[in-house]
Amino acid sequence: MKACPIQTLTWNPPGTWLCWPPTDVRAARSEAASLVSGTYLLALTAAVDAFQEIIEREIPGTAAAALWVPDETTREPLATAVLRVTSADPGGRWSLKETLDFAHSSASPMRGAKLLNAEVAPARTVAGDAVLRTVDSVRRVTRRVSREWTLYILPPGTDETLLLQAQSSHVAFFDEITESLADIARTVAVTLESP
Repeated sequence: MKACPIQTLTWNPPGTWLCWPPTDVRAARSEAASLVSGTYLLALTAAVDAFQEIIEREIPGTAAAALWVPDETTREPLATAVLRVTSADPGGRWSLKETLDFAHSSASPMRGAKLLNAEVAPARTVAGDAVLRTVDSVRRVTRRVSREWTLYILPPGTDETLLLQAQSSHVAFFDEITESLADIARTVAVTLESP
C-alpha cells in the first residue's frame, strides 16, 4: 500500500489551553481578549506574540499552537505546546523501535541547560503508535528546572510523523500538564489524502 500525505490534522485541547493555528495569530489575540482584560490581557497577548515568534523562527511544520493558561483570573501561561508534522526521511518513516531508539539517543537539554533526567516509553494514541520522551533539565544561570514532553505519533498509512511537543518550567504543575497532554493526545486526528 502506498503511503499518503496527511491532508488534515486536528486536535482539541481542554479549555485551559489557549489555542490557535500559526497562520492566524489574530485568533489567539481575540481569544485572549475574551479571557482577560487590562494588564492581564497585555501580558497574555505578549506571551502569544513571543511564542508565535519562536514558532515561526524555530519550529517548522507547526500545525497548531497553544499556551496552558489554567488560572481563570490571570491566565498566566504556564506551558507551551505545538502539534506539528515532520516529513519522512528519503528511506521512509522509522518504525516504532527506531523511533524509540532515536528518542532515547537524541534526548538533550535545552540550550544553556544541564540534563537532569530523560525518559522514553512506547505509547498508543487514537492517531497511531507513539513514543513519549520526557526531558528534565536545569538552566545553568537561573537553576530553574524545565520539562519538555515530546510525543512522536506514527499514524498508519503515511510516512509522516506527528510531534506533540510541550514545555514548562513550572515544576508544581508538571503532573497536571502531563495529564492534560495525555488528554490532548487522545484528541489528535489525522485524515490522509486519497491515494
